[in-house]
Amino acid sequence: LQAVLVLRCSQKMAGHGIASHNQQLENLKTVLQKQEKKLFLKGDNWYLVEKSWFQKLKNYVGEDGRVGNNQYSQYHPDPGPVNNQSLFKDDGSDIRDSLWENVHYYLVPEYAWILLVNMFGMIEGQEPIKRKVVEYVKEYAKKHYKVEVYYIEIEMGQNKNLEDIKKKKFSQSDTLEQVQNVMKQEFDISDGEEFRFWKKDKCNAWERLSIYNYPIRTLQSDTLHDARLFTGQMIVIEIKNPDGTWPTKWNMDKRPSVYDSSVGAAENVTHRANTSRLNQIVNQLENIQTFQTRIETMRKDMKEKHKNELNKVMEKQKIENEAFERDCVSKIKKKKEL
Repeated sequence: LQAVLVLRCSQKMAGHGIASHNQQLENLKTVLQKQEKKLFLKGDNWYLVEKSWFQKLKNYVGEDGRVGNNQYSQYHPDPGPVNNQSLFKDDGSDIRDSLWENVHYYLVPEYAWILLVNMFGMIEGQEPIKRKVVEYVKEYAKKHYKVEVYYIEIEMGQNKNLEDIKKKKFSQSDTLEQVQNVMKQEFDISDGEEFRFWKKDKCNAWERLSIYNYPIRTLQSDTLHDARLFTGQMIVIEIKNPDGTWPTKWNMDKRPSVYDSSVGAAENVTHRANTSRLNQIVNQLENIQTFQTRIETMRKDMKEKHKNELNKVMEKQKIENEAFERDCVSKIKKKKEL
């Protein structure tokens, strides 16, 4: 709703000449100040903006109330079209790995993005980096929402040919039914064929993903987050034999999961609790590794920044020393002439 109102308002003002450029900058400044609070609502769209361009924008808008000041604008010119080139891989197929908020990019809500594009435009041929807010953690009745910058890449296979692996990216808010439909399309499986799914966990053991889930969970409602699916995980679709039996020759650990209706309620609850605890431990280990990676990235950035500042100081000192030497030589010559 905010995005629609902002777009209509900007179009109306542009059409009637009501708002001056400085007024538009003031409006943009207000929007940017509000977005810093980052009130995430599930399903909302947010956009990634490259850090250096966003910093130029903040300087141009003026954080100290000097919007429109000609002397100030002289030192902080128009940032130009939105440019996220540094966030993309060399081939432009996707964003680079290991990007961090406030280190490589900033997040802006959809209505702020509309203002930015309307006022400054965007580099030709460059796609916006739009991401949705998803429910990131759902344990102990607590909900945490976060912008999903990186999607989950799933490896998909079929029991008839496990060498034919296909990779697809999904949001953790996508349902298992959506994954099922993609796999049916990728492996050309008709609606009349009966099949079931297996997933390989981090211990290389297999768990069943059943269509008939316990107690009321379904492929239509369960998400990839609910199923604890992660990037690099493999899902295999198993096709039922014409004689009505399931293939059993390939090695799978047929442990029950919360998605298997063949076990009772007590077993499901116990297994679910154990799986949840194991997943918590794995997530904590991943968070530690992620934190270490982030610290290393920040350390390298700070080292490079310090190196650049040191070079500037040394260059300035060199210039001052040369000027001092020239001044001394000039004074000595004048004394000799006298």
